[in-house]
Amino acid sequence: MGISASAVSQVIQNMEVDLNLKVFRRVSGQAPTLTDVGKSMYLQALEIIPRLEAIEKKALSFQSGIEDKITIAVHGFTMYPKQREGITALLKAFPDLSINLVDIEDHASTLMGQPSSPDIIIAPVQLRQSRGVESFILDRIQWRFVAAPAHPLAQVRSQLSVQDLLQYHQILPAISDFANEDLIESLRFSSNSINCSRFYQYRELLISGAGFGLYPEQLDPHLFENNILQTLALDFSDTDMTWDIEMKWTNAIGPAGTWFIEHMMS
Repeated sequence: MGISASAVSQVIQNMEVDLNLKVFRRVSGQAPTLTDVGKSMYLQALEIIPRLEAIEKKALSFQSGIEDKITIAVHGFTMYPKQREGITALLKAFPDLSINLVDIEDHASTLMGQPSSPDIIIAPVQLRQSRGVESFILDRIQWRFVAAPAHPLAQVRSQLSVQDLLQYHQILPAISDFANEDLIESLRFSSNSINCSRFYQYRELLISGAGFGLYPEQLDPHLFENNILQTLALDFSDTDMTWDIEMKWTNAIGPAGTWFIEHMMS
């Protein structure tokens, strides 16, 4: 800590005089040992010191202009390996930074810049434009028709037609403030649907075989490598079924947020 043992000893002795307490039991010719009071104070110090160090680090961060926390809103469909790597890299570059990772469905991206709104959003491009924000097309969703191996559609050896899809339930995201009706209807290929308000519901129902659905090709490669989900063979092309993934932010972000933006754009 850069403080000599004699200085520490002098501070302790002064504290004992001020408090009229014995922190150490001293016997000539032996190393000092903690009294019961000393042990109690030592245990409390073990809790307090890390907090004081954290406060000091936070103060230094503020002094250098680095924000202490950042809120990133993502959509389940866009949490690609690249995004996960970017967040990990951000924490390595700014180890004292706190990250709030939230679901975009819980936040209106049109309100970016408000005190409770996300600092950065990574999500499919919306049909309506947000004002007063910066944006960058980060990637794109390449949709693939998928089902669990046990689903009847996955067991058909020939190519599937639109008529084949109409016979089964399709799992769809629910209409929300973020995904309007036109956006959801562009994904519909069956009149029978299961609508999910959360991405984890969508994925788990696909895996369980409750229905077929569209899934981003790049999102979870292990699901296909381990035959948990299977890409369906179609007699029509789905290569044009893409959504751009947009990253949005305001100019109010600090150095850590700026670093993350530049890292994701590189």
